[in-house]
Parts: sequence; structure tokens; C-alpha cells
Amino acid sequence: MDLEPGTKRPSQESIVPMINVVFLLLIFFLMTSQIAPPAPVEVTAPASVDGGDPDAETRLFVDEGGVLYFRDSRGSAALDLLRAEPPAFGKVLLTADKAVEAAKLAALLRQLAAVGVSDVELAVSLE
Repeated sequence: MDLEPGTKRPSQESIVPMINVVFLLLIFFLMTSQIAPPAPVEVTAPASVDGGDPDAETRLFVDEGGVLYFRDSRGSAALDLLRAEPPAFGKVLLTADKAVEAAKLAALLRQLAAVGVSDVELAVSLE
């Protein structure tokens, strides 16, 4: 007859609450993040020592040849798409390559004004 007390197994803590917290954090970060679409063209922005956060949500790109890109459209098709879907408050963020000639950029700004864009912010890279 064995009269020795039996050994107790240590109680295991449940891992389920920790898994719940991890999934809640994952859902929170997925819901609050903004996934930006990739740029349609490679652009080297001009350098600046000062800059702020842009207000405009509509983003336009201009390559070194002066061609305008908006979403999947380029050139005059991009202007037509801008005319069909005007930006909020007439504001756009223009990411132009630093090699674009000033005359081409001025002509592009006149075309944007004709489409209804009244406020253009230039994206720069900070040094």
C-alpha cells in the first residue's frame, strides 16, 4: 500500500488571452494604417532645407521629361481624368523630378489651372 502523497502538477496558465491581445493589436494597426499606392514613375524630388506636411491628398507625378502622371494615366489622359474627378478643394500634391525644365513646369501649371486645380503643393526631399 502506497501512502505517500502524490505529486501535484503545476497549473498551466492559458495562452488564449495573450493571443486575443495580439490579434486585437493587429486589427487596430491594420485599421489605422494607410497603405499608399506605389508611384507610377521614378521621380527624384528637388532638395530643400525646410518643408512641412502636405495638405493635399491628390498626388500627381511629373517625370524628367515633363510628362504628367495621375493614377494609371499619363499625359493628356491624366488631365482628362483630373477633369472627370476633380481633387478635393482644388488641391494637389505635385511630385516633380528635379530635372524638369521650369518652362515645362509652368506650362503644366497652366494646364492644371484650366482643369480646375487652384492650389498646387510641391513635394521636396529634405536634406
